[in-house]
Amino acid sequence: NPGNNDLNVVVAFGDSITQGSQCSCVPYPSRLAGLIGKTVYNTGIGGSDASDNVGRTQSVINSYHPAFMIILYGVNDVIQGRDTGDAVSALNQMVSICKANNVVPVLMTYPIPISGHALFAGGTIALNANIRSIADTQGIECVDLEAEFMNADGTVTDSALYESDGLHPNDAGTEVIAVSVA
Repeated sequence: NPGNNDLNVVVAFGDSITQGSQCSCVPYPSRLAGLIGKTVYNTGIGGSDASDNVGRTQSVINSYHPAFMIILYGVNDVIQGRDTGDAVSALNQMVSICKANNVVPVLMTYPIPISGHALFAGGTIALNANIRSIADTQGIECVDLEAEFMNADGTVTDSALYESDGLHPNDAGTEVIAVSVA
């Protein structure tokens, strides 16, 4: 039951990976729209974190009335040295807000940071385990970008999908994200 929400509207909610601000390529929400034939609003904000964006969840829902919200948040919490529990709590609240508004939430894990951001790999792996747990507990879908960004042998993150900073996806990476979500 979508309530007053539009079944043809999806909101991509997240940080710079959603926004696409670090790549001169097409952000994944724009690619996703072409793959699924729905309007996908990109509400990503570069540098934003889960803990500070719980309140924005309701206002985005009120603005766009989406039937679906794709949520990619938490890596900036890790980078800023915040406790993973804060991001997990924030993600749970975002999911609850979606459900209370008849919006289907979809969580995503993060690709493991490499190169210049490799020191955040451990925190991201822990965050991703928690994101999968939230999805399982809440009975919602989780797009596992950690797995999608692995090499074919499943042992090492595929560096060909990243910008040189080792955190943001490049053109090929945003395509992988869009196809995985679709």
